[in-house]
Amino acid sequence: MELELFQQKTVEAAVMALSVEQGSRRFLVADEVGLGKTVVAREVAKALAQAKTGPFNVVYFCPNLEIASQNLTKFKKLDDEWEAPHDRLSLVGVRPQAKKDGFRIFSFTPDTSLPGWKGGSRTGRDFERQTIASLTHAVAPLFWRRLRALERRRRHTWFQTRGFEPRGYWPDHLPDVPPGLKRPFEAALRSVMNLEGMPLESGLRTWLDEVNDGAEYILRARSALSLASLRMERTKPHLLILDEFHRYADLIRPPAEGKPNTLDAERKRVLRLLTGALFAEGEEAPAVLLLSATPYRLMRADGGALPGSRYDHLVQLVEFLYSGSGEKQASQFRRRIVTHHGSLEIGKDQDREHSLARAREAKVELEAVLRPVIARTERATSIKEDLFDRRRQPAPLSSSDLEIFRHFATTVARKMPDLKGWVLPLWTSVPYPAETLFDYKVGKAFDQGLPRLTSVGTAAERAAHPQLRALVAPSLEGPPPIAMDLLSLPWLPPTRPWWTLGGKWSALGRSDNPPGKALLFSRYVATPKAVSALLSAHVDRASSKQQDGGSKFSAQAYLRFDATAPGPLIAMFMPWSKLSHAPVYTDGGNRSASYARKANRKLFRKWLSQHDSVVITSRKGTPRKAWRLAIDVEFALGGGACWSSALRSIRSLKATNLSPASHSLSLTAEEVDLLSDWLLSSPGSIVGRSLARHQPAALEDPKSHARGFRFCWSKLRLYLGQRYFAGAILRKRVSGKPDKYPDALRSALVDGGFEAVLDEHLAVTGLVGDATPLDNLEHAIIARPGQIRLRRGGTKKFARARVHAAMPFSGAQSRGGGKSEEIRSDGIRRAFNSPFWPHVLATTSIGQEGLDFHVWCDRVIHWDLPRDPVDFEQREGRVDRYGSLSVRRALAEQFGNGIESAAASPFEEIFKRARKAPRTAFGLERWWSPLDHKPRSFTFETPLTMAGVRFNRLRDDLMRYRLALGQPEPGLFGQFVEHFKLSRDEVRELAVNLSPARDRVADILC
Repeated sequence: MELELFQQKTVEAAVMALSVEQGSRRFLVADEVGLGKTVVAREVAKALAQAKTGPFNVVYFCPNLEIASQNLTKFKKLDDEWEAPHDRLSLVGVRPQAKKDGFRIFSFTPDTSLPGWKGGSRTGRDFERQTIASLTHAVAPLFWRRLRALERRRRHTWFQTRGFEPRGYWPDHLPDVPPGLKRPFEAALRSVMNLEGMPLESGLRTWLDEVNDGAEYILRARSALSLASLRMERTKPHLLILDEFHRYADLIRPPAEGKPNTLDAERKRVLRLLTGALFAEGEEAPAVLLLSATPYRLMRADGGALPGSRYDHLVQLVEFLYSGSGEKQASQFRRRIVTHHGSLEIGKDQDREHSLARAREAKVELEAVLRPVIARTERATSIKEDLFDRRRQPAPLSSSDLEIFRHFATTVARKMPDLKGWVLPLWTSVPYPAETLFDYKVGKAFDQGLPRLTSVGTAAERAAHPQLRALVAPSLEGPPPIAMDLLSLPWLPPTRPWWTLGGKWSALGRSDNPPGKALLFSRYVATPKAVSALLSAHVDRASSKQQDGGSKFSAQAYLRFDATAPGPLIAMFMPWSKLSHAPVYTDGGNRSASYARKANRKLFRKWLSQHDSVVITSRKGTPRKAWRLAIDVEFALGGGACWSSALRSIRSLKATNLSPASHSLSLTAEEVDLLSDWLLSSPGSIVGRSLARHQPAALEDPKSHARGFRFCWSKLRLYLGQRYFAGAILRKRVSGKPDKYPDALRSALVDGGFEAVLDEHLAVTGLVGDATPLDNLEHAIIARPGQIRLRRGGTKKFARARVHAAMPFSGAQSRGGGKSEEIRSDGIRRAFNSPFWPHVLATTSIGQEGLDFHVWCDRVIHWDLPRDPVDFEQREGRVDRYGSLSVRRALAEQFGNGIESAAASPFEEIFKRARKAPRTAFGLERWWSPLDHKPRSFTFETPLTMAGVRFNRLRDDLMRYRLALGQPEPGLFGQFVEHFKLSRDEVRELAVNLSPARDRVADILC
C-alpha cells in the first residue's frame, strides 16, 4: 500500500517526535475511523529501525485477538521471514530469538499479557504453568516443595497439565528451564513479590503461609515472566504500539494505590511495575505510538471511564504524551484549553465577529501545544457532502406482527410480569421472539410451546416481523437493502467484468442496485442469529425448488469424488503449474462471453505454438476429452513434478495414476480449441491463472503448488458443490433436462465472471493487507455452513437451523467429525471480506470497533438505531474505508477502460493507473470517499413509533459530531456552530486542525 499525502505527513510528524533526542518519545495518531492508522504505524517502525543497528523489536498491543489477527499481517510485511513467537508477553522469553538484525514483531493483548490488571482467570494457559513450574523449582526448590504439598492437600492440579504431570519434586520430572531465563525470572520475581535484598526462599515461603493460595502465586509468577520479558535486551520493546489504547487507560494512567496490606493494593503495585517497565523513561525508553480514532474518552479496564470531563481526559493524555516535561506542558495545555472553552461559551448580546476572532485565536494556541504530540486527519472537514447515500426503508406493520406481539406480551405478563418492560424493545428488534429468545431470562416464559405463527416455512417477504419484510422488499426510494437473488449466488459479480455477464449474474449487473454485501448492526445478541437463520432458510427453500433431484432439499453434495473415474474431477480442480501461464482474454467492455471464448482460443493457440514439446496438426478425427488433453499437455510442458506432488498431498488421491500414455504430443486444431474452452471455465485453471498473476512462485515450487491444489480440492470443490447453489448453477436445456452439474458449473464460472472476481479479490487484498494471495484464498471460504439453535415447540425442544448466505458474527456452530464447535469470528470476518458466502453479516456492537468489513461490502443496515453519533460513526466506519467496494467502482469507471489482454492483473492495472494519476489534495476522495460512488446506509421507519424522529435527530447529531469529532469539547463546539449559523467553511476555519498535512488545506477546498 503506497501512502497518501496525509499519511506520509503523519509518518514524518510521528518519526520526528519519536526520534529526536529531546523529544517526548511518545506520539498519538488519532486519524478518524478507516484512514489507515495501522499502515502509518508500520511505516513509522520502518523509519525508526533505519536509525538503529541490530534487531528492532516492535511490540503491538491491541484490545482483542480479532483485531490482532486482522492487523498483524500489516506488520508482518516488515519482515516476511520472522516467525511469530508466543502471543503472550509472559512467554516470549521462553525461546531464544535467533534473529541478529531486522525486525522482531510481537503482538499481545493486555488481558493475557499483563496478568491481573483486569481480573478474571489467574492461572493462564498450560504452557505458562509448565514454564513457571520449572523456573520456580530452579530458583526456589524448597518453596516449590511447599507449594506442591499445598496443591496436593487441596487436590488442586495447577501444575499437572497436558504433557507434564510430575510424580515427585525432582528436576527430571519437570520441563527443562528455558535457556537464559532463570536469572531474569528470579530478579523479576523478587520485584513482583517485593523481596529485593531479601532471601528469596524464605520470603516466598512466608508469603505462601500468609496467602495460602497457589493460584495467586501463579498470577504473580506470570507477572514476573512478563516483567522479565520487558527487561531483557532480546525482547524489550524498541517501539511500543498501543492500538485502540483508549480502551485500556489503566496502562497510561495507572489506578491509585488501594488500601495498605490488601490483595488489591498488591495487584495495583504489580501493575505499576509492569507499566513502569512498559513505558520506561530515559535513554532506554521505547518509542510509544498510540493509535485511536476516539482518544478523548479514556476507559478503565472494568469498562468505566476515568473521572473527569472529556477535556480533563485530554489533559491527562497530553501529560502522558509529553513524558518528562508532561507536567509543565499539561499545565500550559490546561490554561489554553480553558481559554478555548471560554471562547466557545455563548453569552447574551455576544458580538458575532468578536466571538469568531476570539475562538480562532484560542484554537491556534491550542493547536500549537498539541501538534508536537498528536496528529489527526478527518474527512468531514475536507469533504462537504455526506459520506453515505442514506436510505429510509418503510417497515409497515401487519396483522401477523400484532399477533406475535400479543402472544409475547400476554405470555410474559402472565408468567414473568416483572419483565413486561422488555416486551416492546425485544419485539421490535428480535424476529419471532418465542423461537429465538431462549438464552434470555424472558425466554423462560415460553414453556407451553409457540404461537400459531412461526418461522417454519415462511419466506422472508412474508415473515411476521416488519423489518424482516422491509429488508428484502423494494420501497419508493429504490431497491431493497438485501436482494434475495444475490443471496443464492455462490460469489458476487466483479466490479469490472472482462466480458458481459450471463445467467443469474446478468440481471444483477443491469440493476440500479449495485450488488454488494451487507453489514447489519443490531442492539440485542439474539437478533443476528435470528435474522441470519431466517434469511438462510429463504435461500434453502429457493434452492430446493431448483435441484434436479426433486422438490425436497437434499444435503447430498455435488462434485463428489468417484475413485473409479477420478480423472475429470481432479483435472477440473487442478491449478496447473504450466498451463496456468497461458494468457486469457480480459479486454472487458460490452463483448459477449462467446466472443471472449473465440478471442481466447486465438491467444491460447498462439501461446501453445511457442512450445516445441507440443505440435498442432491439421489432421481430423474424434477429439479426445479435454481433461485428458490438459494432463497430457501439462506433462509435455514439464509440469509432471507439480502434478504428482499435488496428488500426493491429498490422502485419498495418493494412489491415483493419471500419467500421460505417451510423452510425444500432437493436438488437432479442434482439440486446441476444446482445451482452450475447458481451461477458460475450469475452477482449478482459474485459480491457477489468478495465482500466476499475483503469486507466480506458488505455481513453481511443488510444495506450494500442492498447497494451491489442496485449497481447490478441499475447500473450493466442497464449497461450489453445495446444493444451495443449484438454482444459480443449473440451467435447463431445450430438451427440458438439466446439464450435468460439472458442465453447468463451468458455464456458470464464465457467466459469473469468476476469474475477474478472483483477480479483483487478490488485487484488493494485496492493496489493503499484506498476506500472500494463497493465504487470502485459503481464508476466503468457510468449509461448511454454520448452525444455530431455534426453539421448536416447548423449551426443551430445539432444532438446528443452518446459517450460510447470512451469518451472525458470533455464536454459529460448525459440525464436523461428530462434534460441534463455534466458528471463529476471525474466520467469519475473512470470509465476509471475500466474494463468497456469507453475503450478509449480522452483528452487535462487538463488530463495531477496530475491524475491517469493507472489501466486498457496500452497505450498512442499522437494524436498531445507534444510541448516539459515536456508535453511528463506528458502525459506518467498518465499511467506508480504503479501497472499499464503492471506491473500486469509482476507480474501475475512471481507469478501467482500454486494458489489453495480458498475463498481468487487470485490476492491479487499474490501481497502478490510479496511483500514477495526478493526486487530489490528501487523496481522500479517490481512495476513501469518491463522491459519485457512495456506500449505502439503511435505517427502518415503522409507523406509530419514534424511529423517524430519532433518526432525524441522530442524522443531524452525526453531521455535527463529524465536524466536531476532533474538538476537545464537541458539544460546546456544536452549540457555538449552531448559535452563529456558521457555514461549512467557517466551521473548518474554527475547528482544531491537527493534520500534519494542513498546509495543503487550500488544495482540498479548491
